[in-house]
Amino acid sequence: MSARASSTAIGVFVSGAILLAVVAVLIFGSGKLFSKQEKFIIYFDDSVNGLTVGSPVKFKGVQIGQVSNIMIHYDQSDDSASIPVIVDIDVSRLRNELGDNTDLSDPVVFAAQVSGGLRAKLQLQSLLTGLLYIDLDYYDDLANTPPPPPTQIKLKKYQEIPSLPSGLSEMMKSVTTALENISEIDFKSISVKVNNLLDQLNNGVSQIQFKEINDQLVAATTNLNAILGDPKLKEAIAQLNTTLGSFQQLSDNVNAQVQPLSSQIQLTAQRARATMDQVDKTLLAVREMVQPESSLRYELDSALSEIAGASQSIRVLADYLERNPGALLTGRPPPEPLTVPGKEAAPATQTTTPPPTAPATAPVNAAATEPAAAATR
Repeated sequence: MSARASSTAIGVFVSGAILLAVVAVLIFGSGKLFSKQEKFIIYFDDSVNGLTVGSPVKFKGVQIGQVSNIMIHYDQSDDSASIPVIVDIDVSRLRNELGDNTDLSDPVVFAAQVSGGLRAKLQLQSLLTGLLYIDLDYYDDLANTPPPPPTQIKLKKYQEIPSLPSGLSEMMKSVTTALENISEIDFKSISVKVNNLLDQLNNGVSQIQFKEINDQLVAATTNLNAILGDPKLKEAIAQLNTTLGSFQQLSDNVNAQVQPLSSQIQLTAQRARATMDQVDKTLLAVREMVQPESSLRYELDSALSEIAGASQSIRVLADYLERNPGALLTGRPPPEPLTVPGKEAAPATQTTTPPPTAPATAPVNAAATEPAAAATR
C-alpha cells in the first residue's frame, strides 16, 4: 500500500510554483530580461522638485527610459550646486521598436550626438500635480558647437548628457505669486456688494412705470405718423428741393464768373510783381549812382563847385557895380599913384585894370567872367 503524501510538502510545492510564476510575470512582463539598459547622468541647475525616481525620460514625447536615482552631489566640484540625476535609457528599444539606429552606449556615437545638439531639459507633466519628466531633444542652434565642459571631475562613471535651463522655477514662482494675489481678494465683500447692487437694481426696476412709458411711446409714434403724412410737409420738402436746385444753379454761375476773375487777378499779380522787380532795379541803380565813390557823384560835386565859384564872381561884380555905377561906361578908374614925401608924384598913366576877381581858392567859370571883362572895356 503506497504512503500518503504529506500536506506540508504539497503546500511548499504549490507556494514555490506560485512564487516562480509571479517572478516570471514580473521579469517577462517588464521586458527587462531582453532589454539593454544604459545609465546616463544629467546635472540640472534648476530645481528638481516634482521629479521622482521612476519619472519618465522622453525623446520628443516618446518614453525611452526612466529616472533611477536622484542625488544631491556626485563626482563634481565642491562649489557646484547642480543636482545629479541618473537615468536608465533602453538603448535596445530605441533600435528595435522606435527605428532609431543610434547606439548611445557607444562613447564615440554618444559624443557625436551631443555635438549635434542633444540636450536634456525638465518639462512639466501636469500643472495640477506639478510632476516633472526629462525631455531629450536636438536643438539646431547648438549643433556643431563645442559642448559644455563635463561636470564630472574624477570618476566619470556615466556618460553625461548636457542640460538646458527650463525656466520652470520662474514659472512656478509666477504661478505661486498669482495664486497668492488671488487668495488676497476679498470675494466675500465683493459678493455682498454685488448682492446690494442687484437689490438696488430690482428696486429701481420695480419703480419704473412701464405702462405709462409704453402709452407715451404709442402717442409719440401716432403724432409722428400724423406729421409725416401731412401734405404741407410734403409741399415743404418739394420747395426745399426747388430751393436747393436754385442754390446749385447760383453756385454754378458764381463759379463760372469767378474763374475768369481769378485769371485776371493772377495776371494783375504777375504784372505787379514785374513792376516791383523793375522798381527794385531802379532803386538799386539810384543807390549805386549816389554812392560817394560813383562817377556821377564826382561829376555832381565838380559842377556844384563851379556853380559856387561863378556865383561868387557875380556877387563880387555886383558889389563893384553897386559902388561904381559908371564903370559900365567908363570902365574901372586907374589906381592912384603912390607918393613919397619930398618927391613929386609921377605923372599918372592911364591904365586899364580888370575888376577884382574871386578869391583864388574858388574855381571861376569862364562864362561868368566874360561879362565883367566886357564891362571894363
